[in-house]
Amino acid sequence: MTEIKTKVTRLEGDRVKLEVEVPGQEVRSEVDHTIRHLGKDVKIPGFRAGKIPRAVLVSRFGKESILSQTLQDALPKWYEQAVESASIKPIDKPELGEVQPLEDQDQSYSFEATVPVQPRVALGKYTGLEVEKDVVEVTDQEVEGPIERLRKRMAEPEPVEGRPAAEGDYVVIDFEGFIAGEPLEGGAGKDYMLELGSGTFIPGFEEKIAGMEKGQSKKLKLTFPDDYQPENLAGQEVEFNVTVKEIKELALPEANDEFAAESSEFDTIAELRDDIRQRMTTARETAAENLFRERVLDQAAEVGEVEIPPVMIDSRTGQLKSEFMMALKDNGLTYEQYLEQAGVPDTDIEKNFREQAQKLVKEDLVLEAIAENEGFSVSDEEVEAEIRRKAVSMNYDPDELIRKTRKAGREALVRESLLRRKAIDHMVEKAIPVLKKAAGVEEEKAAEEEKAAEKLIKP
Repeated sequence: MTEIKTKVTRLEGDRVKLEVEVPGQEVRSEVDHTIRHLGKDVKIPGFRAGKIPRAVLVSRFGKESILSQTLQDALPKWYEQAVESASIKPIDKPELGEVQPLEDQDQSYSFEATVPVQPRVALGKYTGLEVEKDVVEVTDQEVEGPIERLRKRMAEPEPVEGRPAAEGDYVVIDFEGFIAGEPLEGGAGKDYMLELGSGTFIPGFEEKIAGMEKGQSKKLKLTFPDDYQPENLAGQEVEFNVTVKEIKELALPEANDEFAAESSEFDTIAELRDDIRQRMTTARETAAENLFRERVLDQAAEVGEVEIPPVMIDSRTGQLKSEFMMALKDNGLTYEQYLEQAGVPDTDIEKNFREQAQKLVKEDLVLEAIAENEGFSVSDEEVEAEIRRKAVSMNYDPDELIRKTRKAGREALVRESLLRRKAIDHMVEKAIPVLKKAAGVEEEKAAEEEKAAEKLIKP
């Protein structure tokens, strides 16, 4: 491919003018491509498909028609080559000057385009920033959280005597429900084990059983909630005859070496506690580091000055909304269903997307400006390594992902992402951490601890 010539002139309002000259050799190459493409489908007596001489095809379609088709097909490609040659980043469609017809296959062709490009950023201070960083701390009490959940998982309900049922107990009951004196369909059970306080039954059912003793029977008069499903029971008064046949409580195993060996991969309770502490510490250190990086970027973006074109915010808003709707779809919801369940208008959601988009666009622009200011670059080898890393994390064939990324022309996106990462790595490396204890460092979030505990339990 012969390199096209591009002259770049900066205009006001974050626009550039491209003056492009396509060499005659490249023009002829595109004309030949057009002729070959036309020859694939045409049938001319006496010639095999795909073997029709060039002169015959030119005669059949006409020189002007072929040149016109060539220009129509090649102009977008020539524009992309000019953009790459000029090292600019368009943010919207170009405004082409008067497009002259292609008159000769052996002569150069010229065109002009006015292109809106990314705005320039006036960077503020971005190195040596003093930024708060959370101090990681894991207390003995927090380590006991997963231990206690493991103990409950290993516990077995055992009968208790001499006291009434209380919240947290397991009761074995017989029950039968009636509405207006008629048996409630599906509202009866025998030897049913119920955990009091679990919220398994309608409000009031479990609360009224608390305080009952073994062998005691009782009538419970209750009302189905107004939003109960099925709707025909919503708001209906119901009466349950309940007999408590047995009361049980969880007998928790002692947190000792035997317990550790049965519930985890470790032989001693000390090793189990050490592992839990290390897992929690690692998770919190990762979270603290990620939060520190966010704070560094926030501070650098806050002092950077840039006027963001609306088209960039519109584009990122649309991207965020599309990703959100795809996530909803994966969870079996439509956007309309989400709005109804959340009880918020579409305008509020749209406003949130736009605010997030504006923040993200500014951060990207600031990072790219820092990368340019520092002279950072990303090699082809780094791009390939990043694609391979992603493939491994996705459990995908690396060579296949590289092929698809190249075919889709997405290598530039990977390169830009790596460039921004280098910029933020540079800022973080030069930042001055101001250590502080995180506000309200408490027990690890229940969901995270539950997940960690799950990993400790033997299959």
